[in-house]
Parts: sequence; structure tokens; C-alpha cells
Amino acid sequence: MKSIGNILLLLIMVACTALSFFLLLTSNVSLKINDTQAMGKEVINRVVQESDNSNLKIGVKLLEDTGLEQLPKKYKIEMSYADLYRLCEKYNEKGELSTKDLGLTSKTKLEEIINDYLIKQINNKLDEKSEEISHVITIYEYSIFGVGLLFLLAAILIILGRALASIPLAIAALGSFAALWIFSNEAMTSLQSRVYSGILVTLSSNIWLGLIIGLGTAIVWPFLIKIMKRIK
Repeated sequence: MKSIGNILLLLIMVACTALSFFLLLTSNVSLKINDTQAMGKEVINRVVQESDNSNLKIGVKLLEDTGLEQLPKKYKIEMSYADLYRLCEKYNEKGELSTKDLGLTSKTKLEEIINDYLIKQINNKLDEKSEEISHVITIYEYSIFGVGLLFLLAAILIILGRALASIPLAIAALGSFAALWIFSNEAMTSLQSRVYSGILVTLSSNIWLGLIIGLGTAIVWPFLIKIMKRIK
């Protein structure tokens, strides 16, 4: 009975490790805009200021006068750690991102203008720091495999009953969370300055939950080993 209890504890710890990995890999970073009409006005003003085409200015102004109420009240894009990896691959392949890559859809001409402007600013930012971005993307692409291997190593060490499992588990949980945290803050700062000050980029509650489960398991595991040895 004691050995069965220990096996169950091991399985629970492995399950917690797997759950932490799943939540951190698949949970979303959300880009939210709570007042799309205010954003629409700001984007239109920027398009007008930055364009030398008088016909475009007239057309955009006409859209502002007739189409702002057609925008959805709120705007939201969601992206996970895995989605970011796919975006890195797209950028490496084409040297830029498209509205389709980000899942941006438009039902009206005004939405199309806003989406095009948003992707233009993102690509401009990527072009400005192309060398730095290239290094970051390379690191990011390898990191997703590194994180996966660390979680796998932690699970194997837990099955073997090694206290050292806490080290790769804590590193993997903190590392993947930190990558998402840095991305969300960088994206929000850049988009607020270039597109609209009301853009918010936030981590979902499941990402925080994945971090808590991962770190909690890493902290509890060494103490649990001592208890299991006493039970034996």
C-alpha cells in the first residue's frame, strides 16, 4: 500500500509538470482595444498625416465621417507561445508579417485600413531592428525546444525520485513565462506609441496558473521526496 501511495504521488507530480507545460505553451497573450472608435480616429489621423496622397486623405476622412460606428465596440487578438513560434517561422520565410498571419479580418473598408496600418507599424518596427530581431527570433525558436526538454527532464527525474527535478522545472516555468512577459510588454509599448495609446497586451490567467503550478511543484517536490522516503 505504501508503494502504491508513492506511485500515485509521483504520477500527480508528473501530471502537474505536464499541466504547467501545456498551460504555458498553449495559453494566450491577448491584445485588447476597448474603444475601437477612438482607435479608428487616431489611426485615421496618422494615415492622413503620413500620406502625401490627397485622394487617400479625402477617402479616409470620408470613412471617418461615415464608418466609425461600423467598427466592433471591442477588438481582441489572442496568441500563444506556440503561435509566436509560428509567427517567427513566417517572418523568417517572408521577411515580413501579413494581416493573415496575425489572424486579422475585416468586414468593412475602415477595418481593412486599420488592420493594414497596424501590420504596417509592426513590420516597420521589425525592419528598424532587423538584425536584433533576427537574433531574438533564433533564440526564441530554439528556446521552445529547450523549454520542452527541460519539462521532459523534470518529469523523468521526478519518476526516478530525484530532488534535482526541481531545478529544470523551475527554470522551464520561469523561462517560458518570462519570454511571454517580455513579449507582451514590448509589444504593448511599441503599439501604444505607434498605433493607439489604448492598446493593452496582457497575459491570460492560464499563463499565470501554469507558472504557479510549475513553481509550486518545483518547491513541493524536494519535501515530498523526504516524506516518501519516510513512508518506505
